[in-house]
Amino acid sequence: RTDDGQLALYQPQAGEYYDDDEHMMGQGGGPIRTSSLDAPTMKLTGHKGSVYCLSYDPTGQVLCSGSFDMTCLLWSATGDCANFNVLSGHKNAILDCKFAADSDHVATASADKHVAWWDANTGSRLRRF
Repeated sequence: RTDDGQLALYQPQAGEYYDDDEHMMGQGGGPIRTSSLDAPTMKLTGHKGSVYCLSYDPTGQVLCSGSFDMTCLLWSATGDCANFNVLSGHKNAILDCKFAADSDHVATASADKHVAWWDANTGSRLRRF
């Protein structure tokens, strides 16, 4: 953690190693990215296949995960990190997912050669391209 309470991710250099989850041994490194998310470590279970993509909404409060199982799961990124919605309807693996700037909509791209536009609050597919 940095002095202001944010999590810092470090880029190890050749010859460096970690002796536990918090201490880096060796020279150099240094923070390359920080996070002030309420839940910096999340254990998410629910997909039946490999996860191919992840996307946070612009507020950082919701995470979308897209999978080989042809679904996207929406997760609360705070508290118990509960799954609160499932976006299903693609006929092949989800390859990418992105939130709209309003955080209320998600675009997904699938190996079924379609893009879908979803209502993140209801899980309804609004449009298929």
